Amino acid sequence: MILRMEGSFQTWAPGDVTVDFGAGPVTVERGLQILGLHDPDVAIPAEGSIDWSQLAKLPNVITVEWSGSDRGVVAAAAARGVQYLYWSDADGEVDLSITSVTEVRLDGIGLRRVRLPASIQGLLLNDPPLPELRVEAPDDGLGLQLQLFWRTANREQIRIPAGLSRIRSLWLWPDRDVTLSVVAGLADLQELTVTFENPPGTLTDLSALRSLPALRTLQFDSAYDWDPDAMPELPALQKLVLSGVRRTVATAIKARLNGSGVKVVTRDTKTDAWLAAHMFNPFRDWIEDSKAFGTAACKAYTKARTAIDEAAATGPERFQAQEAALRGLVVDLNAISVRYELIDTINREHAVEVYLALARHANLDADMAARWLDEDRDW
Repeated sequence: MILRMEGSFQTWAPGDVTVDFGAGPVTVERGLQILGLHDPDVAIPAEGSIDWSQLAKLPNVITVEWSGSDRGVVAAAAARGVQYLYWSDADGEVDLSITSVTEVRLDGIGLRRVRLPASIQGLLLNDPPLPELRVEAPDDGLGLQLQLFWRTANREQIRIPAGLSRIRSLWLWPDRDVTLSVVAGLADLQELTVTFENPPGTLTDLSALRSLPALRTLQFDSAYDWDPDAMPELPALQKLVLSGVRRTVATAIKARLNGSGVKVVTRDTKTDAWLAAHMFNPFRDWIEDSKAFGTAACKAYTKARTAIDEAAATGPERFQAQEAALRGLVVDLNAISVRYELIDTINREHAVEVYLALARHANLDADMAARWLDEDRDW
């Protein structure tokens, strides 16, 4: 996988340096490797020219995080030999052919064309605007690792961008379901991973895998809804990873491939009874940290969701019930945090996402719901 877990401003060399990209001087670590140019602490002018010569004071920068229109970032990345470029809200054409970047992450609803350099190894696209988007890569992406993350698209919009017919590795990250016909004909594809963001994780058209003659590694994550009998014979397959699938499916696949030479790895398999109780609960994965902790969080969510769904259709009673449900969820999580001491940074961020998603489900004002959260939570 090309996805990295990189933190803020990692350093090789000690000491600080003053830089001024055009919005006033700021002090940063001299040896930082990751330069977040959308970070207000770095300070770039909201419009007008940017003094890219300041990059010379930061010789260890290998990653640039950028947002918006070009404003010279491509030329600067090329001049400084930047290896990793992470660009949000990109628009129109992004031409990176003059750079030596090895990994690029892009998103932007107005993105229409991407030109990649000969050095490219990995491309990540968040919610790519298909079918409008076209990618120009050397040899149609031969040897490229491609990641496609969808948070908003429906299954009809999921497809491989034009121009990438010869990729080596593909990671599809759809929401709830995907048809594998989208990978049909990728003759050079050696690795395929499908990870679902939300249940039920439905896989269809598995027969399309037959059109992948070079496929050696296949992985399904959080795929709880598919028929193991639909899995075709894959002569080149060497490894199959099933992470977060029904236990019955894992058992059937392992029995079928026993003695075939294919290494089958299964982890975090779920019983039908467990899925019936927890599949659609956003705290289901907390059970991996502790069964009691995760179960308590699941029950707290179910109580809050049920109260919201059963609230009066209209009127002040509905609002009161919704507020009580959301505040009650936070109070319950406070108690869970005290008892189990397992709401760490990752779980804290997840809990906030769950709370805000529940507020959206209730059609409540986001700022008001966030204010309740700030008032009530202790974790």
